[in-house]
Amino acid sequence: MRNEISHGEFAEFAKRAYMEVAYEHFSIPGRKTTYSRVAILTGLNRKEIVRLTQQSASEIQPRKGTTNRALRVVTGWLNDPEFLDKEKQPKTLPIKGDSVSFNALAVRYSGDITARAILEELKRIGVARVTAEKDFVQLLSCGYIPKNDKPKQIEIMSISAADLLETAAHNLGHEGEGMRFQRQLIHRDVPENVVKEFKVYSHHKSSALLSDLNQWLIQRMSQ
Repeated sequence: MRNEISHGEFAEFAKRAYMEVAYEHFSIPGRKTTYSRVAILTGLNRKEIVRLTQQSASEIQPRKGTTNRALRVVTGWLNDPEFLDKEKQPKTLPIKGDSVSFNALAVRYSGDITARAILEELKRIGVARVTAEKDFVQLLSCGYIPKNDKPKQIEIMSISAADLLETAAHNLGHEGEGMRFQRQLIHRDVPENVVKEFKVYSHHKSSALLSDLNQWLIQRMSQ
């Protein structure tokens, strides 16, 4: 309710999730998965399955595609050595230019979406800003973290929650080396001042670890 999602909207998300899982994980090898079979598996009626399938194809995929383009540009800005300074931090980029510029960055990572459209989207969600001189663009976030877009924040939250639940489900069915890393740190009666310090410390260490893992993957994939 805080994010203005009504019961009807939540029900739509749940129906679509059931439908997608039925198609992806409960299909019979060598046989076409019919609307009727998905209806039986999910408990939804056949007309609902037809409607959700058509709606999923026409409405959801374009929105994800737009998000992915902006995400790719931010990821390139954070990781491409050409757009990093000596401290491996993202450079403040001139908007125009043939080499190290925001236009060049957008051309390299956004596909057929114009640099202007990408810049407007990054400004809208609070990830980047144009400097006072109006000729340069500065990245404000260490990742694709929309600050002014509730729907995108909810989308990212749902992806994170899904990853955690998928890891937990995986670990329930595996043992030893087949399990994925999943840990939880619990301390009771922690003083308030220590809690505040720990928030800062854990944020710094977690960001550093994520950056290190990202750089390792980039180097390995480029070999």
